[in-house]
Amino acid sequence: MIRFRNPGTQYTTQIQVFRELYKEYKDAESFGLNEMAQTITRCYLMTAYGYAGDAALSLSDTDDTSRNSTLMNAKMYAEVFRLLGWIASKGESSYPLVFTYIGEHAAVTENVLPIYEQCVLGINNPQEIMGVKYTEKVRFFKTALFTMMDLNNVIYKHELCLGPMCIDDLDSKQYSDMIAALKKLRGSYRRLTAAYSALCDELGVKKTLPDNSTRLPIAFMKTCGWVEAERRSDLYAPKSLECLRITIHGMEVANSLKSMKDIRLDEYRKCSREEKDALIRLGVFAMLKRSGYDVSPVAEQIKEDTNLCREILNGKEILFSPYQTLKCTEVEAALGIVRKAGAKVKTSAVLPEIERTDPLINQLPLSVPAQSVNSEDAEIKDFRDEISEIKRVVHTNDKVVQRIFESRITATQTSFYPFIAMLFRVMGLDCQASRPGDNGARWDAIVVHETNSIPIEIKSPTEEHHLSMKAIRQALENKVILLSRKTHITTPDTASLAVGYYLPNDRAEVTRLIKDIKEVYGFRIGVIDLKTLITIAVSIIEDNKSFDLKRLFELEGYADATIR
Repeated sequence: MIRFRNPGTQYTTQIQVFRELYKEYKDAESFGLNEMAQTITRCYLMTAYGYAGDAALSLSDTDDTSRNSTLMNAKMYAEVFRLLGWIASKGESSYPLVFTYIGEHAAVTENVLPIYEQCVLGINNPQEIMGVKYTEKVRFFKTALFTMMDLNNVIYKHELCLGPMCIDDLDSKQYSDMIAALKKLRGSYRRLTAAYSALCDELGVKKTLPDNSTRLPIAFMKTCGWVEAERRSDLYAPKSLECLRITIHGMEVANSLKSMKDIRLDEYRKCSREEKDALIRLGVFAMLKRSGYDVSPVAEQIKEDTNLCREILNGKEILFSPYQTLKCTEVEAALGIVRKAGAKVKTSAVLPEIERTDPLINQLPLSVPAQSVNSEDAEIKDFRDEISEIKRVVHTNDKVVQRIFESRITATQTSFYPFIAMLFRVMGLDCQASRPGDNGARWDAIVVHETNSIPIEIKSPTEEHHLSMKAIRQALENKVILLSRKTHITTPDTASLAVGYYLPNDRAEVTRLIKDIKEVYGFRIGVIDLKTLITIAVSIIEDNKSFDLKRLFELEGYADATIR
């Protein structure tokens, strides 16, 4: 059975850990577990025995490395980042480590989620990057999505253990037998527990181990927006279980995978050296392209490699993640990357600058002196206190923003909507949230202004982690209704906002929709994620900074703000 480590399933923490490591060691020849543990604890991203920072390192210091909690936690993070293809072994041994070409892109891009999603899809077995070897030949997340669609779009975590984690997905009979076996289990919790117990007995492990192995993959799938939690009592009666339902985005991803040429290690090894190098380049460039990067600088190379591999690909888009399948040295040879002792990575002409092309990104400069914040507002006062308390621990504003952002990941409508309204009030705007369930108020919150009132569509993270196409359409409806009912003064040119925890997962589709709305209706739709709002609010309170509100009234597309 495929097993996944569990260093911490919080996406934002994973990203922060990785970025801190990259900041620290991007110019180093290599780095190891000790360096990782020191950086992670120093940045207060990991604790030991209830302590963080130097105290955590000191308390964890023991001759028995298996009992060194900070070192073991660093090792689990290393395995996750290796699994994602962001770091790799420098040589034949597991350590020391280096950052990969894909990892460098993940570390520096503002919106890491698209490339994160591609790397989750890239996880496959067998591979040559991890010390642990499995007999299963499976691209797990592709198989998990297919399995859900074949099981009426829903799955329970132990079904992941009994199904996608235990099969060769290239064997159509194994796959169909797996689906049939899972269908036979359904309807009886007793049958499920018996099958799960038999699996644990066969593996010779406690029942907690396979269960724990589902935590990271479930977190991966939720972060990518492929699944959402759904409690069901009809799946395995009479037990009420928290299951996973595939989302529309998950279905779209699954359907797109059906038309791709999935290259696995065994097929790759049968190719000529020239074909192997071409497949490596095509795999890397395809991942970057699907992540929103402009690959036109390598168009000629892609054309040449595609022509060389035309019989292998048969006109299909490639699904192949070299850094997640092959040793780093083999990938870098094909990409023309040369590592020199004591120096940064040097690249050949094979790799010109490839950058993200994020249309409709609007930077909100935090430079305009802020208006005084309403000191009588109880919610703002509580927010000030929260900032002060966190800052005593983490010291810098950007880390304060991150802590507050992460703390709202489980917020429901009841707490999230007022919190968003409060953040707008910190900006000096008159904003109040509607009560959840109040059908009389079409919008979730509204900025009341003498000339430019703004309706706000809000999605809490418990509704959807990433703003969806539906949220954008609702923002349009809010604008139409506001202009029609004339309950507040506004203009057709004033933006209508959609606010959520993360920006939309499928940025390209949402961008097209925003542009279509502007072309057809003439309305601006602005999209703001929670971290951007918190960044602005913290900058106002701590640094007496704000931004030109005219930018908000005229916002079209995605807002962005950075603490510098």
